[in-house]
Amino acid sequence: MNTNWVSLIGNIERDGNQFTLAPLPPSSYLPPTPNIQPNIPLALLKSSIEFENGIIELEVNLPTPSSICQIGLTSISGGTSSYINSTTEVFSGLNSLGAPYGFAIFKNNSWEPLIGSGQGSSITTQCWHQLRLHVQGSNLELFFDGVKVAITSQQIMRGQISLLLQSHERISVRNIKISAIEPICFVVMQFTDDYNELYEEVIRPTCEKFQYKVLRADDFYSSSVIIDDITRTIRECAIVIADVTPNNPNVFYEVGFAHGIGKPTILLSDRKREKLPFDISGVRTLFYDNTIKGKRNIEEGLRRHLDAITIKQT
Repeated sequence: MNTNWVSLIGNIERDGNQFTLAPLPPSSYLPPTPNIQPNIPLALLKSSIEFENGIIELEVNLPTPSSICQIGLTSISGGTSSYINSTTEVFSGLNSLGAPYGFAIFKNNSWEPLIGSGQGSSITTQCWHQLRLHVQGSNLELFFDGVKVAITSQQIMRGQISLLLQSHERISVRNIKISAIEPICFVVMQFTDDYNELYEEVIRPTCEKFQYKVLRADDFYSSSVIIDDITRTIRECAIVIADVTPNNPNVFYEVGFAHGIGKPTILLSDRKREKLPFDISGVRTLFYDNTIKGKRNIEEGLRRHLDAITIKQT
């Protein structure tokens, strides 16, 4: 797949698969950098690749220990207006808010730290290093030369990848590789015949049409504690679908966990239920009738919900 990169800010020289920031006099733009160093030349590149889950890796050659190289991804809370002023992005990489390795959020022209590591150390210069970012759902892991150096939890939405470079001297990146991971839809429901039928005949095939890998808790076969598998999968998934018809404590625990980490969630409920619990009564819920026609209606309703989420994330 061909990937196009465009420099939104800064002077970039390209030689095949290598990009180099060739410093010019300071720009009048407010630098979109975690360190906010207004007198240091910078470049901000944007790619044509739509990314949500997967691996981004590159090689970088830092000219100075304080040079910045960071990968930017669009956050689930990002805006829809002009890129520079309103988009929320999560940046991960080298020299983030004073830490050699870390994550930070850029929103409304201001920065918020997420996590940093390596304080007190410095990165070797004038040689090539590998930088790799692994994204699965809301799990983000940063690797430097094969070593995991920082992790955080942040919900990412589908969007184009950014690359931020800043240095007084020439800083280069090369061999940028992007690989996608199939997004997961985690389904939360009671394991009885009625719900199994709804899952197999409606939920799973509908979600698979949207290119989701569909999982339920009964798909886990590891030796670890089941709740650990469930919470890990909720973090790693792109979306949660939960049937809240019966008062099942496991279902409500998992729905609460998903809401707590900001995971996009679709609730389903049979119309026979008189009222939803107060805590979720304000959440948009797809009601259905447990009939043949009702299953067709829920399939259509679920398709509209998934369409809306897909549009929001593109």
